[in-house]
Amino acid sequence: MRFIPSKNSVTGGLRIELVIIIGGLIASAHASMMIVIPVMPRFMELIGGGAYVFGLTFTLYALGRFITNIPAGALSEIIGRKWVVTVGAMGVAVFAFLSGIPDDVPLFLLFRFLSGVFSSMTIVVGNIIAADLSTVENRGKVLGLMQGMQLMVGTGSPALGGFIGELIGTRFPFYVSGIAVLIFAIWAMLRLPETKSNVQNNPANLNFQQMRSAFSTSQISKFLSKNFFTDAKYLLRDPSFMIVCILGFSTFFLRGGMATTLIPMYADGILNMGPGAIGILFTFSSFLHGILIYPAGAIADKWGRKIIIVPAGLVVGVSIFGLPFSESVSIFVFAFILLHVGQGWGSQAPVAYVADLAPDSKRGMGIGLFRTFGDFAGIIGPTVSTGILTSISFTAAFGFNAILWTVSIIAFAFIAIETAGKNRKRGPIDEPEASKK
Repeated sequence: MRFIPSKNSVTGGLRIELVIIIGGLIASAHASMMIVIPVMPRFMELIGGGAYVFGLTFTLYALGRFITNIPAGALSEIIGRKWVVTVGAMGVAVFAFLSGIPDDVPLFLLFRFLSGVFSSMTIVVGNIIAADLSTVENRGKVLGLMQGMQLMVGTGSPALGGFIGELIGTRFPFYVSGIAVLIFAIWAMLRLPETKSNVQNNPANLNFQQMRSAFSTSQISKFLSKNFFTDAKYLLRDPSFMIVCILGFSTFFLRGGMATTLIPMYADGILNMGPGAIGILFTFSSFLHGILIYPAGAIADKWGRKIIIVPAGLVVGVSIFGLPFSESVSIFVFAFILLHVGQGWGSQAPVAYVADLAPDSKRGMGIGLFRTFGDFAGIIGPTVSTGILTSISFTAAFGFNAILWTVSIIAFAFIAIETAGKNRKRGPIDEPEASKK
């Protein structure tokens, strides 16, 4: 596991063990949510929730991530990446398990909110670590491989959740949902080095004096007045950074407002597909992502991010329009597969684009902002989509998602400047002079 490959290898020059740990942390945190999707419609019946509560579940999960993204990135700048990401992963494991216990809606929603808080710590800081370890020349490969590993870990989770729900009981997918993330958290605690250069990398990788300082009143005040608002405004003033954040908003809106709500509800309620079939469908989509994401990343490194993002995004938009017109399972499955081909091909490139733009000293803020835009969409996406569904129709709800996504892709095509590959036209955003002093 100490083998360090050449820069031309599939790991982009990184030690294989690090790729597995980081990809596994992000993957297992994601899988802890995916495994329960097939049983969610029936779990709502158990605790007395309907379609609105179904959407609210994902809204509160996203709210937890939304309020944590930037603080998690900032904390990783002060005390280091390792312990923020491992504590986050352990929190995901605990609250994913506890989510299966409640018999009432309020307690279930509280546990899903807390799952979102710790998921943010895991995923945001995991992506920061990946950006620390990669360069613009290999970032697409590295992120593609890590996200491919994420999908390998998550590939079996929806089908597993669906079969466990049917064979053992609706609550049991929640009980097993945190096992993988707990394993990777322990592995990271033992083997993951600190990647923040100015944090002491001692055997424990934890400096309690730095933690105490990080949470002091003066440090928080300094961060809010000098770092937070100044850095956030400076990054968002860059048109390319702003448009990729808007694209991130639309991406997460689709995940929360369509993928985890409208699609399973349409498949179960209109097409009469059970939890097992829905689980297989989502598993196959993850498999497609896993196949496509690495070669797409390699092409993005060689030719640029936009050549991947824009065509793939247009395929996604067309596919969404087709979903509500699927009157048979076979047509629905075709549109679903086309949707996930587009998403799998283009999903890693926006994150790589953000990492290309963010200066080294603003990496935590840059990725935190990108995720915050996304998780704000996750907050409103499920309630907006289910609200349109209950007041109008499935066609209107899917159509709204399709229009939002397609407009964002077209805007990105015209505004964003290429940051990688042979067509690269710019580097990271220049740091303000005040930040360099």
